[in-house]
Amino acid sequence: AMYVRVQRLWNTILFRLRWKMGRNNRTALLIVALCAILLIGYLLLVPGDSGTRSKKAVLEASGSDFSLRGKRFRILSGAMHYFRIVPDYWEHRLMKLKAAGLNTVETYMPWNLHEPVPGRFDFSGMLDVVEYVRLAQRLGLHVIVRPGPYICAEWDMGGLPAWLLHDPAMRVRSMYEPYLVAVERYFRQVFKLLVPLQASSGGPIVAFQIENEFTHYVNATSKEGKRYLNHLYKLMRSLGVVELLFTSDGQYSMKNAASLLPKDVLITVNFQKHAEAAIDSVRAAQPDKPAVVMEFWTGWFDHWGQPHEVGLTASQFETAVDAILRRGASINLYMFHGGTNFGFMNGANVVDGEYQPTVTSYDYNAPLSEAGDTTPKYTALKHLLQERVPEFLSPSLPPVPADLQKMDYGEAHMTLYIPITSTLPYLPFHEADLPMPMESLPVNENSGQAYGFVLYRTLVPSSAKEVSITQLKDLGLAMVNSKPVKRLSGISKQSFMLSDVHSETGQSVLDIIVENCGRVNYGGTVIQDRKGILGAVMVDGEVQKNWKIYSLEFKMQFLQSMESGGGNWFRTSAGLSPSTIGPALFQGSFVIQDEPCDTFADMEGWERGVLFINGANLGRYSSKGPQRTLYVPAPVLKKGVNKVMIFELFFPRKSYSITFRNSPLLFMDDTTT
Repeated sequence: AMYVRVQRLWNTILFRLRWKMGRNNRTALLIVALCAILLIGYLLLVPGDSGTRSKKAVLEASGSDFSLRGKRFRILSGAMHYFRIVPDYWEHRLMKLKAAGLNTVETYMPWNLHEPVPGRFDFSGMLDVVEYVRLAQRLGLHVIVRPGPYICAEWDMGGLPAWLLHDPAMRVRSMYEPYLVAVERYFRQVFKLLVPLQASSGGPIVAFQIENEFTHYVNATSKEGKRYLNHLYKLMRSLGVVELLFTSDGQYSMKNAASLLPKDVLITVNFQKHAEAAIDSVRAAQPDKPAVVMEFWTGWFDHWGQPHEVGLTASQFETAVDAILRRGASINLYMFHGGTNFGFMNGANVVDGEYQPTVTSYDYNAPLSEAGDTTPKYTALKHLLQERVPEFLSPSLPPVPADLQKMDYGEAHMTLYIPITSTLPYLPFHEADLPMPMESLPVNENSGQAYGFVLYRTLVPSSAKEVSITQLKDLGLAMVNSKPVKRLSGISKQSFMLSDVHSETGQSVLDIIVENCGRVNYGGTVIQDRKGILGAVMVDGEVQKNWKIYSLEFKMQFLQSMESGGGNWFRTSAGLSPSTIGPALFQGSFVIQDEPCDTFADMEGWERGVLFINGANLGRYSSKGPQRTLYVPAPVLKKGVNKVMIFELFFPRKSYSITFRNSPLLFMDDTTT
């Protein structure tokens, strides 16, 4: 990418000359002038990618309509994220999208999963975006890709990798040089895969998004913000992108959005209500281009401990979509199918100053449910498309695929447990004078810990009375000699007393286990959301030093070592009181006689933790609701014995069992339990 190489070289030259500018201005200016001449010559003499330069976008945005290969075209799209759906079900979901009458599928790309540690990339399995795009093409669909680097998406840190925060000076979504270096490294890998899949090269990709809702960010309208967006624009073009580029922002940000990038970049609008006003706003800001609703929010998402969100009823959904189609706008339904925040990938929001993590289900009350079932919104959408825009529909739509079978597999009993403190010999740890955030730990090739839990251990005098913590994120539990003494929250400062739990040896073991409940994915300045103990820990007014810090990431290798007999496991029994166990791993199994079907794990009675089946992390559960069941897709299961493991932070169910149902419970009447 010639532009990027030249810019980086120029920035380096200026940086190295700064010290000279104060000592010998004339000499420095002469050197700068000479470098400028050399760089201009480089620009003129070094050829670009002539193959890419000779191509042009297949989807053209000029006037009030799109043109696709010379024919009038309307984008009728649905959002489906490949990384929220098991690959075995990609075709089933895409066929339902096509059968509804849509002609395009849109997806984000999660940088944090594709580059889990710096320089190591993963585009396999559930992350095989190339196969997802090719499958869409085989089914006759166009594709819109939103590669980030920031995606929001109710995804941890908006898709930005947590290892960026290993740098204490990091400024994401800015012109901060280490951030730009990381973005370029990632984009090189992304576009090496996707450029050959552009429509201009015979593929299905007709458009790419630049960044995401940037006008909502703190430095959006600053000079640096504009430079940052234009840097991404030039970087994408230099890496071979020739298809349509666009941005997406809220309806009250259209004027700002139009001022940030070159005129060939299409601006699009995101909203849920007041369709006419929103479409008017985007047309006023860019009157010479087609109006596109890049995110029509079909429903909404839930937060733990908050009431269930509907977003729109089926009737309200139908009215809004009808208004959009009547106004001649293109539409992308966000979401058409939400899927699941498997693992630790849920994001979070700060609402009126309160941290609120997103639940595991991303059902979104969308036209397709979390499990891919059609809903009344799907029926309404199919009818509206046939009635309002028949000229843009395929003359023969395929039949709607049947919903997949769901099964009730009954109870699975957790027959074994091991206290989490007994697993520490199997975990990486770091010795430090003071606690530190998980992102600062020298693990994962010295890039920090991204997800899961972190346990801080130290020795305190048995006579100690009070412990104070300056700041902790997000949720925790303090234990003395493996006995729980205090639940901890993310408030700025908290204290607790030590009593009746001291050791006769003169010292007691103080453990503080902290859960990263999901990084904030949206907002002005809160994207850089470090987790763990962020401040000092005081014992009787003195700073406590000498800590061992354990990374509890629940990676497959750790789970397998535990499952194969690692550690000292105990048997659960009816007479065993859950209050005596503390944070622990529980292990059990259940048997499937025939080919597996989808099911839902009912976590009623368990308080807070994570569910694993056959090594797959199916996500978090919480008794605070509103979500009670976790979706278990059939490809995770197998005929015969299926192994279950649960990490419970507080109290397990008294019967030490979970129940597998044939239908979900995504919201409870009482969210205070």
